[in-house]
Amino acid sequence: MVEIIKLFKKITSMVNVKEFRQRFISTIILSLLFLFLILLGNPFVSIFFSILFGFVFFEYEKLTSKILQKSQVLKIFFLQVVFLFFTIFEIYKIEMISLSFNNNITFLFIAIFFNIIFIFYKKLNFINFILSNLIIVSFFSLIAILHFANGLYTILYAVILVSTMDIFAYLGGKLLGKRKIIPSVSKGKTIEGTIIGLAATILISYFIKDLMNFNVIYSLIYGFFIGIFAFFGDLLESAFKRKIGVKDSGNLIPGHGGLMDRFDGYFFVIPFLYISIN
Repeated sequence: MVEIIKLFKKITSMVNVKEFRQRFISTIILSLLFLFLILLGNPFVSIFFSILFGFVFFEYEKLTSKILQKSQVLKIFFLQVVFLFFTIFEIYKIEMISLSFNNNITFLFIAIFFNIIFIFYKKLNFINFILSNLIIVSFFSLIAILHFANGLYTILYAVILVSTMDIFAYLGGKLLGKRKIIPSVSKGKTIEGTIIGLAATILISYFIKDLMNFNVIYSLIYGFFIGIFAFFGDLLESAFKRKIGVKDSGNLIPGHGGLMDRFDGYFFVIPFLYISIN
């Protein structure tokens, strides 16, 4: 009885916390925006995420330097152009070259090759190397998935599960979390919260399995891996922010931080879905 009362007090105290209220409201608004995009369908969804890519990469580059240099602006512009061209080619089913390589591989190679040259030129560290290329891969994978036969439902499935992992890991950590997973990287992530988030993600995956036409086993497997990959995406961005000494990637989204804080859970999940269902 005493433990129940303590848990109830924790829940009621969270409702009064400004960060929790902001996080909840922001999640509702973002969810409504995403549902609106889903209703619009392609090509609107693809174009929206293509433009969003530029803002995410702008935020990433801004974090790596106190003042954006001309070379960084050029890099962002070049990658945005490559990404928009890839999106247009996917929308209109245009093949860039008549070889065994599809558009995704061709444009992805161009983007990553240019990014790697810039990284070596700037002599950035290993975390920057991994994260910047992962952002590129995840966004290319996203556009490619959107043009699959079941692409919109696949992204909706991913959004529901990553959001579930994020929300329940956060709530579980706040209510029951005691043991930190990797305090040197992220002070907020706990073993208890992560387990609760992962369990909730697997459960929700089972309930929405019809979005992907999964059987029970597949729904549980995908729920598990998406929860794990969402966790590692969040952890990678936390390591990146810890390395450069910032708490949030920005302040655009109240309660969440910046765009990278909102999308870090997808950096591994989207490529995983692209590879596994392609």
